[in-house]
Amino acid sequence: MAKNNIEKKRTRLIYLKKQHRDLDEGIITAFKMHTEDNVVSKLKLKKLHIKEQIAHLEDELEVSG
Repeated sequence: MAKNNIEKKRTRLIYLKKQHRDLDEGIITAFKMHTEDNVVSKLKLKKLHIKEQIAHLEDELEVSG
């Protein structure tokens, strides 16, 4: 894998991890504010999707060295 491509994936990974943390904080805040369950569920689903993307990128980077 080209170095440029690896760096792009690492940058994307950092971005996704920040989004994941931000969503976690958002979910906690929404829960504390007694936000509707469907809104919290959507946030959790988005967080799960991001976690899957993180795992995929980490696997790709691990394989490429």
